[in-house]
Amino acid sequence: MSRRISAAAAAVAFVAILAATAFPANADANANAATSHIHAFGIPGVYGVRAWGTYFDVRAKVQVTVCVKDTAQGVYGAGAVGLAFTSGFRHHNAVGAVTIGDDHSQCQVMLTPYTSHLVVVAFSGYQDGKVRQEGKLKQIY
Repeated sequence: MSRRISAAAAAVAFVAILAATAFPANADANANAATSHIHAFGIPGVYGVRAWGTYFDVRAKVQVTVCVKDTAQGVYGAGAVGLAFTSGFRHHNAVGAVTIGDDHSQCQVMLTPYTSHLVVVAFSGYQDGKVRQEGKLKQIY
């Protein structure tokens, strides 16, 4: 039987819950710009989901990587989302990583000009595409 949930559908559904946004195309992860120190962060998990990421400055932008791993057989899908905002939270970019199946992991990268705030969250999903459990939002910077 075909799985009814896809990585893109789960990511879009969760971001719609957060702010009715769509994911931008991934930025070039191999930017040729000089970079500063890489900052690693953890994302508060939910049952069966481990999520983490990194960020670092690339000239006047920030490269954000979000990763997720499904760690339990009883969890159908796992996801993590990062939202980068302007100082007044008026504009944002989003990056999301979603995986389906026990012991699978996925990472996604974005390069964003929005450098004032980064908020992340992890979630798990049912086979029908609905969010099973949502983690606690965490502001990284």
